[in-house]
Amino acid sequence: MTVSLALVDYIPVILFAATSVLLMRDLYNKMSKGAFALMSAGLIMVIWAGAYKATWKLFYTMNIADLYLMNNVLLPMQAAGFLILGIGLIAATFFDQGKGKSYVSALPVLMLIATQAPKQERAAVVFIIFMVLGYLGFCGCLTVIAARMKKIPAVVLFVLSFVLLMGMGYLGSREFGNDPKMNWIEEGVNLCAQLCLLSGVLILHKSGLKEKADLK
Repeated sequence: MTVSLALVDYIPVILFAATSVLLMRDLYNKMSKGAFALMSAGLIMVIWAGAYKATWKLFYTMNIADLYLMNNVLLPMQAAGFLILGIGLIAATFFDQGKGKSYVSALPVLMLIATQAPKQERAAVVFIIFMVLGYLGFCGCLTVIAARMKKIPAVVLFVLSFVLLMGMGYLGSREFGNDPKMNWIEEGVNLCAQLCLLSGVLILHKSGLKEKADLK
């Protein structure tokens, strides 16, 4: 790892944060309190997890400190975040929203599941499954919303974002050690995934997503 790579690692986090702000603003008036709580909590957890990892990299490469806990919480925190994010958006996309509707009761259960892996050697697999399912639900719902709005470019971008993020996950699971070339490739794939996601959300935003009465 290098300082430049650590600094670049903040860019996907910033892009995802921008995507999150747009989504929360555009979907606030179309979601029940419970569904919005799940979505926004998931988005915030994913942002913080990414920021923790980038900060750990920066401090480590600058020989300031090894804040290893910031690195260790990345997978469980992102897994829980993506899972509840996906569930919240699925609720808003496919189920009626309105006064008295609530899905937030699932949050404590999901958090408990996501943080209590049966054995250390199985923990990564459990968290990866949660993450894949959550991001699939997230991108899948955005794809459905884009299709309902007849925004095919956004559909393509959301599908591409999912494929790229899965590709980054595959690269991250390989034993490349400190190979600078592979580290930069992994970073580039993540950056492209977040650019696709943000671009798709921007298309929906400019097409009047905020003004829509619901997501049907």
